[in-house]
Amino acid sequence: MSSLSWASLLMTMTFRTTLEKLTTLLTCSVRLRKPMRGVSVFDSITCDDLIMAFFPCIYFCDPNRMAFRLSYHNYKNMSKHEAYSKIIQRAHDREKFFRLFLMMFCVVEDKKLRMVVENPYNGEHYLKTTFETPQLIDRNRMLRGDYYIKPTAYWFVNCEPTWGMSIQKDKEQKRIAYSKSAEQAGICSEERSMISPDYARNFICDFIIGKPQNNTQLNLFD
Repeated sequence: MSSLSWASLLMTMTFRTTLEKLTTLLTCSVRLRKPMRGVSVFDSITCDDLIMAFFPCIYFCDPNRMAFRLSYHNYKNMSKHEAYSKIIQRAHDREKFFRLFLMMFCVVEDKKLRMVVENPYNGEHYLKTTFETPQLIDRNRMLRGDYYIKPTAYWFVNCEPTWGMSIQKDKEQKRIAYSKSAEQAGICSEERSMISPDYARNFICDFIIGKPQNNTQLNLFD
């Protein structure tokens, strides 16, 4: 399957990643640095492929800051000791996910693989102050046919974004606050995480393959 086909498939899927899967990925990442038993998820990926990584943002996103306050509504029926314990565990989990995030970049760079990593870019997102500035920030995804505005950052590894602007403002806006809740705590709901097929196509054409479309708006450099 071509890189574009893989990108199109991955961009239109919803990834509901569990901690077990993340732990497996972390183990595979370590294996690339130090040989050990098992099979790495990166073993079958070549330099001709393109990885689209939708990294879990539950510990990075702006609302996560509230969970570090004693006044957080989830702690209202807890003692201070219990609330502190929850905050300490939250800090531990965020460090674990950030470590995994960094290791993913390290492995991909070592193997010279091409990768695009997605994460929110709103408010006081954790990666804004702890990681490199993203090469691309899509501040209003509805302009390219998505259901949400959802400012989003994209980091490009071993590749550079092409630049286009496919205008498609034809969706009724959905609001994250009114999206359906997830079936499991700690994972974003499917409705909130879903990317519209139109946005996936326009993103690929604008930033991956540089393909003008009928609805492409030229910029000053065209």
